[in-house]
Amino acid sequence: MSIFVTGDIHASYDIAKLSESCFDTTGLSKDDYVIVCGDFGLVWNNSASEQYWLRWLDARPFTTLFVDGNHEGFALLNSLPETMWNGGRVHQVANSVFHLQRGQMFDIDGYRIFTMGGAASSEYDREHRVLGETWFTEEVPNEQERATAIETLDQAGWDCDLVITHCAPTSAAKGISKHTDRLEIHPMDEYTDWLQTIQDRLTYTHWFCGHYHIDAQIQEKTTALYNRIAMLGESESAKDAKESGASTLPYQLLAEAAKEPKHRITDYATELDDQDSLEIDLE
Repeated sequence: MSIFVTGDIHASYDIAKLSESCFDTTGLSKDDYVIVCGDFGLVWNNSASEQYWLRWLDARPFTTLFVDGNHEGFALLNSLPETMWNGGRVHQVANSVFHLQRGQMFDIDGYRIFTMGGAASSEYDREHRVLGETWFTEEVPNEQERATAIETLDQAGWDCDLVITHCAPTSAAKGISKHTDRLEIHPMDEYTDWLQTIQDRLTYTHWFCGHYHIDAQIQEKTTALYNRIAMLGESESAKDAKESGASTLPYQLLAEAAKEPKHRITDYATELDDQDSLEIDLE
């Protein structure tokens, strides 16, 4: 069993990193997991295009897990079947695609993983999108969801292995600014301040986030991901370094795909006449 973590896929726009040409899945099975750190983007209105890409993910030899970002269709997402899975609450999106709900603790392959999705959209998005259709107030966790998170962490003794969020705690701002100017679009805010209170109190091994469209270690124990894929576990060289007393990371980045202009994988569903005709069969 292996666990991989990556950043935003934005529906089909950034999903190519999970294709065979970019991500060698030799030997993987549905007992292996890819976790997307928010902005999954394939749950909006059950269009044929969404159903096509969910079937595409179902056909990949791994199980897809994701926390929500700010670019999700929350009306539909929150109406999906809800169940318990590996210790925490999930929405089942497709046969092997699951939304890891906010404030949950999952036990996956021996890793205790705390999940807390959500982030605030930019001012531009809020001005140019339609409230309740293309952006949602639910993008930022409410008081009940935050209370659930605190209760979950209380039960876990404020100790876990991994934290998966979409945005980062406020103290990561300096590290983010070294790699991008996106904080001008997505400044730290009340919610990142709340995440900071979690980080300050929590004992954890590593924190992964998306949102900022960078691949970088932004704090000693925080990594932002976008195009790259991290595989949990130490490489042999890291193990050797650890034995010598050097600081190591609890993951290794997979080889980066060849640099090419970003392009979408062909979306054959866009050729269908009836864009709302496909339904996911969860059986």
